[in-house]
Amino acid sequence: MDTRRTAAEGENSGSAPERAFDFEKNEVFENGAALVTLLAFSEPTDTDDVRERVHASLCALALRARWNDAGAPAAWQVQPIKPGYAFRSDADIKRDLRTLKRRLRDRMIAARMAIAFLKEASTGAMPTLPAGVKRLSVNELSVMVLADAEQADPENVETRIWRHSLPVLHIAAAVAVAVAVDIAARHHEHAVDFSALILDRFIIEWVIAASQEYVGLIEKSAHLKAHSGQLIRLRRV
Repeated sequence: MDTRRTAAEGENSGSAPERAFDFEKNEVFENGAALVTLLAFSEPTDTDDVRERVHASLCALALRARWNDAGAPAAWQVQPIKPGYAFRSDADIKRDLRTLKRRLRDRMIAARMAIAFLKEASTGAMPTLPAGVKRLSVNELSVMVLADAEQADPENVETRIWRHSLPVLHIAAAVAVAVAVDIAARHHEHAVDFSALILDRFIIEWVIAASQEYVGLIEKSAHLKAHSGQLIRLRRV
């Protein structure tokens, strides 16, 4: 599955960057791995090669999760596989996913900050601010997340976490909301986590749809609309 950043008509078309998800052509876990890869590795220094490797390693872990359950039908059925996933080494997986956990933590921190702006854009009124936050601003919200970000200076939160998260802020917010309201409970009994974001089609599709809604809110937000052009839009084929 191609995990490179592309635009609908190409990078030089002038359109916003876009990513398509095809559940007919690709396995659910390939789509989910592409979503997690995009969420975590969308920073300016991330290369297509890095994204391809991370995606392959996430797919390898997804296949192992499927096959490790000896009682699962998939463990005993003849099925097509991509050897690049099935035979990926432990060393490659460890290398590829070394920074994944930190990147996902950073995206969820940025999402906590963004949700306040999205609420304002949705209602047209100032939302109830978290305790200690004096006004709706990136700097004030950076102070709110200092402990989670393991930073002492709110400027570091803005430069190292917030700015790096801007292309996928709508996706991060969708994931954070899915976790917060436990959207999975509406059709399953397990909680939303990043494994579900790779393996569960319902969750993947919900996040894609919610991210599309949040693009519209970001475009309406006085605080965020200046960044809307760099958002990586998601769509289902």
